[in-house]
Amino acid sequence: MTNVNEKNLAKSGQTDENLSKNHFLYKILNPKSMCVFGANNNLIQTMGSMQLRNCLAGGGFDENIYPIHPRLENVQGFKAYKSVLDLPIVPDLAFIILPPKVVPEVMEECGQKGIKNLIITSGGFRESGPDGIKLSQKIDEIAKKYEMRFIGPNCLGVYNGWFHYPEKENAYINTFWIYVPHKRGNISLVSQSGTIAAQTAWHTNRLGVKIGKSISIGNERNIDIVDFLEFFRDDPQTEVIGIYLEEVKRGKEFIKLAQEITPKKPIVAIYAGGSDAANRSIMSHTGSLGGNEKIYDAVFKETGIIYTNSVIDFLYYLRTLSYAQYNKVFPKGRRVGIITDSGGSGSIITKMAEKYSLKVPEFSKQLQNKISEFIPPTGSKSNPVDITFFRNYNDFFVKLPKLLMKSGEIDCLIFDGIFDFQEVFEVMEKSGYPVDENIRDSMGLFFSMVIQPVQRLVRRKSIPFFYSGPQLYTHPLYREFLDNNINIFDLWDQPSKCMIMLVNYAEYRRKHS
Repeated sequence: MTNVNEKNLAKSGQTDENLSKNHFLYKILNPKSMCVFGANNNLIQTMGSMQLRNCLAGGGFDENIYPIHPRLENVQGFKAYKSVLDLPIVPDLAFIILPPKVVPEVMEECGQKGIKNLIITSGGFRESGPDGIKLSQKIDEIAKKYEMRFIGPNCLGVYNGWFHYPEKENAYINTFWIYVPHKRGNISLVSQSGTIAAQTAWHTNRLGVKIGKSISIGNERNIDIVDFLEFFRDDPQTEVIGIYLEEVKRGKEFIKLAQEITPKKPIVAIYAGGSDAANRSIMSHTGSLGGNEKIYDAVFKETGIIYTNSVIDFLYYLRTLSYAQYNKVFPKGRRVGIITDSGGSGSIITKMAEKYSLKVPEFSKQLQNKISEFIPPTGSKSNPVDITFFRNYNDFFVKLPKLLMKSGEIDCLIFDGIFDFQEVFEVMEKSGYPVDENIRDSMGLFFSMVIQPVQRLVRRKSIPFFYSGPQLYTHPLYREFLDNNINIFDLWDQPSKCMIMLVNYAEYRRKHS
């Protein structure tokens, strides 16, 4: 099902002219027809067969898939053709998963057929030495001869969760061999590593990081990261961009484009090179030449790109920025208010906030007097506000947060103490204690009756509001937060780290807008 945020995101691209539809990459991400080289009927052991199944699983193709196979009559239920030249139509896209030596011949036939767009998964090009370099030069010549554009080689291709939206509301295309797709949202990834583009899907789905488009570009022989940044700049379904870099071929264009994009759409980057061992690894799998990390660090600072070496930080930063873009909530300063029901977790959040240069101001006497009306005598009212235990749900979850947001003394808020009580009810029942069904039913309305009203004030005041608690993202209540694009954290050191990142980006955004 499409949620409200997805509909709003898609609608924004329909009311204004969608310039991305005029970009050559649009047809690669939204082909109406595709021919596939390298798939057969062995669905487990053949990579191309698995990739074809993933394309079909997305529900975007009907009878417009054309397997090319020299011997088989049918491939996975579709009529197979011995040559691309035998096809009854000219497909929008050719998907090639073949040994590298035969790729030039296949490309030549695609060119003769009139196909203009290709994805070349095949490895064994510049990363494999002199012979691979010659093959690379050969496919360059063929592409130029027929005016073709291709992603790769040595890539997994594309995932597009907005495939032909809104005509096909829930369709996607996934050319990866990883069979778990991302859950779509307003984040787009472009990666020189297939691992980051595809194999992070288990983690993005668990963390609530919603990826609308993810691209594995491999060796960038024909289409590079600059091309995709141009596309994402104008793509209405992209509001946050993640990039994994091993090299930048067009440095000046990259810098100019990033400076243009980042004040409107944040970019988060991982750069994998910089050390001798890392550069050797990059050279062996893509043939890229990694550069000095200090140079890239300077480029990121100049362009406003948010840089991290940590994959988990990369994902959390993307999620945080997605939340800010969805809700149009950016902090106006770095004063953070903290509310907790536990001294230990509150102390961790507070220490991390100060460590990352957030300000944890002591509240005014006037505000403290108002806070004292909602907390027991054993609680702390200065900041962090530690209630130690809550007597009333509404006081803890609604009145206190609203009081702080209306006070004018904070720019952002971290709230610790979210619990899913289903396990509590199970223990009560197991121990023989009757559960009040009215209480159980009220907990089912907790999100809509308690959390959502506060979020309206969050958007009105533009005060980012992060939640945390000790439970896992698998708990139903936590999933409800993530499904509704509200940041919740299952441990206590990450909220402050993400908040300072958002504060710094908001400062950059104001300065350069």
